[in-house]
Amino acid sequence: MEVYEFIGKSAPQIERARVQTNMIIFSLIVLIIIGNMVYAYQCIFQTRKYIEKYGFGEGSAIMTRLVGTFAAGFAITLAIALLTSMEGAWLLFVYGFVQACIGAVVCFQTIHSYWGSVDGVKTSAEGYVAPAIIAFLNLMVLVIGWDFLFKI
Repeated sequence: MEVYEFIGKSAPQIERARVQTNMIIFSLIVLIIIGNMVYAYQCIFQTRKYIEKYGFGEGSAIMTRLVGTFAAGFAITLAIALLTSMEGAWLLFVYGFVQACIGAVVCFQTIHSYWGSVDGVKTSAEGYVAPAIIAFLNLMVLVIGWDFLFKI
């Protein structure tokens, strides 16, 4: 009698499920990295184009680039963790979730306030939808990878 028979699963079935779960977690993390790198690249290396796309004005270059550094820093940190070890890395995803939730709410409020109707500013739902997606991906990593991420 195998150890896992009491729950109706054999050891190979449990190992296969573990591998599938790890692949899902890896894929979610890669999506988070890609999303952050896309925004980082646009903000840091295509600053003028990004500013013109949304009509932020020339004075917004420093803040646009600063936002890009936060996105790049998070993506690089996740990539390093992914290449080394994700064990105990739950705080990275808590930060990603909280920051993206705050970003989504603040951007939604901003777009639907006076600042969203300033002459020349081109608002888009992307400002709150993208952070909401990133928040969801971070939450999924936390939920699905609970056992793995919370090892200390």
